Amino acid sequence: MSVRAALETKIVWMTKALRFCRAYLQNYFAPNRFRAPAAPRLSIESTNICNAKCVFCANPVMQRKKQPLSMELFKKAVDELAAMGSTSLDFNVTIGDPLLDPYLLERARYASRTYPQFSSLGFVTTLQWLHRFPIDEFWDSGIKWMSISTALSGREKYAEFFGVDKYDQMMRNLLTLIEENRRREKKIIYVIHIKPTNEPVEAVLDHPDFQRINGMVEQDLVAEVKTRGLYVDDWQGAVNLPPYLKKRPLVPRAFRPCGQLFGGMIVYSNGNVGACNCRDFETTSELTLGNVKDNSLVELWSGDKLARLRSDWRRKNKVPEICKTCRHYNY
Repeated sequence: MSVRAALETKIVWMTKALRFCRAYLQNYFAPNRFRAPAAPRLSIESTNICNAKCVFCANPVMQRKKQPLSMELFKKAVDELAAMGSTSLDFNVTIGDPLLDPYLLERARYASRTYPQFSSLGFVTTLQWLHRFPIDEFWDSGIKWMSISTALSGREKYAEFFGVDKYDQMMRNLLTLIEENRRREKKIIYVIHIKPTNEPVEAVLDHPDFQRINGMVEQDLVAEVKTRGLYVDDWQGAVNLPPYLKKRPLVPRAFRPCGQLFGGMIVYSNGNVGACNCRDFETTSELTLGNVKDNSLVELWSGDKLARLRSDWRRKNKVPEICKTCRHYNY
């Protein structure tokens, strides 16, 4: 690493550390920090199927059955969420790629057309499978945004990080997304997140594919690469990270329940409902509140189990086991 690159890295690290300290203090004293809204936001794991084997993901070790959520349970969850008065619904998953969900467009159309208040449908994806869908139907489905996890420095580094040889397929889909979005009045908001491959920053910035995409989008991808972190989570020890990736620091959480417990819930692809969509990839932890087949969302959101999880953590410092070593703690 050059002296200049080392200095830039140090500056980035110091900037992030200062931002963290400021945000932590602001949130520590934030009013209503421990007050849950009457209606939650809801993430629906439409499928937990993903072909990729990313170096920082628990997908390869997950034992839970890989399946899409049934349309019956999906509609039940969406109907109940709307009845609660919520306006926040997305298809973010704990594990999985929504583009591998055979019912994705049907789900998006049902939610957005039946309940117009759900106007921010979207999800995180590798974009490897966009080509599976008819373009016009995809843009008209009600999907509003996508967060794209990718690498733009060639097949070798892509396969090394994502565990599959789908770089060329992803590139074709990314170009389709950019070009289709340009020519359509109805836009899909997308953000490209460049993942931390094991190579110098300069190698990424100099790669022809990176330069091509950077010249086509409004997003500043150069800044994205320079500020990307090498700190990730190991899913409570389930993932053996490569040496160049580092574990995020464990933020102090004594008597400070995670903000996720006050914001929303997730319906997993097996119908289980969790208090957090972060790291319970087997849906077997104490954060599992019930199953949407047997329970209504309103009873789970307002029920004793979730209330007890919050109060035990805040008043007795009884932290759920899965939360003790979670590196995505929302302070």
